[in-house]
Amino acid sequence: MQVRDEVSLAPDSAVESGHHFISSARLIAGLTMISRIFGLLRDIVCAYFFSTAVWHYFAIAFMVPNLFRRLFGEGALSAALIPVYSQQLHSDRKAARALVHSVITLLIMILMVLILLGEAFLYFYWRLSSHSPKTFLILTLTAIMLPYLLLICLAAALGGLLNVHRHFASPAALPILLNLCMIISIIYFRKFFGDDPWRQIYVVAIAVLIAGFLQLLLQYPDLRRAGISLRFRFDFADKSLRQIFRLMAPMILGLSAMQINALCDYLIAHLFSGPQAGSSFTLWGHTILYPVVEGSVSFLYYSQRLYQLPLGVFGVALATAVFPLLSQHAAQRDHLSFSHTLAQGLRLTIFVALPATLGLILIRVPVVKLILERGAFTHHDTLQVAWTLLFYALGITAYCFQLLVVRAYYSFQDPITPVKIAVRMILLNLFLNLVLIWPLGTGGLALSTAICATIQVIILLKLLIRRYQLHLADGLVGVCKKTCLACAIMVLGGYLVLYFLRDYSTSVQIVTAVTLSGLLFAGASWLLKNEELYSLLRRNK
Repeated sequence: MQVRDEVSLAPDSAVESGHHFISSARLIAGLTMISRIFGLLRDIVCAYFFSTAVWHYFAIAFMVPNLFRRLFGEGALSAALIPVYSQQLHSDRKAARALVHSVITLLIMILMVLILLGEAFLYFYWRLSSHSPKTFLILTLTAIMLPYLLLICLAAALGGLLNVHRHFASPAALPILLNLCMIISIIYFRKFFGDDPWRQIYVVAIAVLIAGFLQLLLQYPDLRRAGISLRFRFDFADKSLRQIFRLMAPMILGLSAMQINALCDYLIAHLFSGPQAGSSFTLWGHTILYPVVEGSVSFLYYSQRLYQLPLGVFGVALATAVFPLLSQHAAQRDHLSFSHTLAQGLRLTIFVALPATLGLILIRVPVVKLILERGAFTHHDTLQVAWTLLFYALGITAYCFQLLVVRAYYSFQDPITPVKIAVRMILLNLFLNLVLIWPLGTGGLALSTAICATIQVIILLKLLIRRYQLHLADGLVGVCKKTCLACAIMVLGGYLVLYFLRDYSTSVQIVTAVTLSGLLFAGASWLLKNEELYSLLRRNK
């Protein structure tokens, strides 16, 4: 493998690095926006052809490979690999090439073992226990999609390597292929499974597996351009390799607390869902009404998809772009540049995430109605998804902060601190889930996740500033004041639009409200001279 000599990993100054990661974030955000548009089309198709009761079980099965993708691929492995690989490229390019081969080989071996163990567990659970047809559906769908672990985790790990070499396009475009495969499978190939949607759902699981192969192939041209070759290497004595996998163990929890919390939300919603409204169960001689009904996992799934639109478009894009720079500053012990880069990331997050939060809360009902309410998706489903979305949206800023702050710790190769906080937050989330689901239903599960994310970010930021003597407050208060004032103007304008256009079609309400609110926010930010607006509009030369 020949890594290009012209790859530059260290910017000349903190200001230049700031401009660079903003430019990279814009590229990733643009591709992610395209992916999210296809994701919305996918959700429209799924909601049209499958009732929330059917999608309830697919969402549970899909959560398993999705969780492992974020744990091993986009999460722990990338977070552990990028700082070590960046350091190797600075010191010894030949060793960096060998490290890539060893990492990929060991990753394949670990994932193959996990897949085989998972398939064996599903098989014996099916053979040795009594279960309902719907439990059989979950087991079968999970078994079909389990090999997706290997494909997407490899694709995500290779995407992390490409990010170090400033190749952001193909990794950011990976979800587009998944969305396209699922859409095509539902529209064109479900007919081979008859008219029963409980059978047609299998074709969606098969499409997920096909998408995994295509996602790997998509990155091959960029890998060649970056000079990264793929081959097996069974020499696992490399000190850097051991360092990566030693960092990975705690990072699995530290970076993926939000995903684990989401999985807990799904499982609790499934366990406490009754077959219909008013159904009950008996506990210790007492009759207790179920807090939610069958289909509640679908409400969580669709609301997560909607609040993850701003999170994925900007939060993930910014964290992905800034992480290699933070790792380089940490490796060079340049705390001044580190502080400048991270502070700029936090200011940009506030500037984008806060209006996204308030805007999504404002238009949540018409948005859900416009996107999903057709076919098998009823108006009752719309109200339930909008209710859940309200509470998830409250945590958007905290979710975006979390992506940045946890990676700041990993840049200093400190995975232990995020883990300690993450374990506490997972336990707190579980407790709050069991408490809040009764008065608030699925909204309580969403609120629990938002509360835990906010507490986690506050604790991590305080510890980070104190431990590494970082200066992150410069300009932060001013950005908060200006952004809050611009948001107030934006929300007032959007509310008035929705009020006066309440008798018009949903599409007219949304287009008018979003357009006017966006113009009001941008105009107010310009008049208030909010520097973050200029940072996003500035071109990187």
